[in-house]
Amino acid sequence: MISIINSYPITSEEYETLEEKFGQLCHYQSWQLLKKNTRNNHTNEEEDIAQEMRLALIRSACYYKRQTYIEKCLKCAEDHVEDLFFQKVVNELKFLWKNRTRHGANRQKFGAYQEEILFKIVNKIVPKNKRPNKNSPLVMDSKFNTYCKAITWNAQKNIGKKITKEKTIRGSQVSLSEYDYLSS
Repeated sequence: MISIINSYPITSEEYETLEEKFGQLCHYQSWQLLKKNTRNNHTNEEEDIAQEMRLALIRSACYYKRQTYIEKCLKCAEDHVEDLFFQKVVNELKFLWKNRTRHGANRQKFGAYQEEILFKIVNKIVPKNKRPNKNSPLVMDSKFNTYCKAITWNAQKNIGKKITKEKTIRGSQVSLSEYDYLSS
């Protein structure tokens, strides 16, 4: 995850746009989480949870940049491939990319190794002026909006699960002020 965030960073301007577009959503999600867990004695405040939601926004933007870059590379490689061997490799990479979310025993994986193979093929067969730019700006289209909302809602659910798991731990704890009362 950290390598994706470092490889596909977002700029300050992109973050400002994200904050402008999704900042209220982050606060709403944190408010909803606090509202649902009022009896769990969680220690985070609304702003702390909103910050975690903003981190999820950044993560979703970096992942989406990677996703669009890989899709552009696959398209360029497909358009410029002439050699039969490279054509088979590109087709296999496209298949792995298309089925990257398939679950089960034979789960398909498009990982760092496949990404590296794709980039080497693109560098070899695509003319330099037609290669996709890895540092191109984030495109905030409707597909990104859906993707970003899904990532932040999943992050909210994970925070909620942590709060629920910690409830039993905190339930048996006694504060220092209660300890003095109980010991006398």
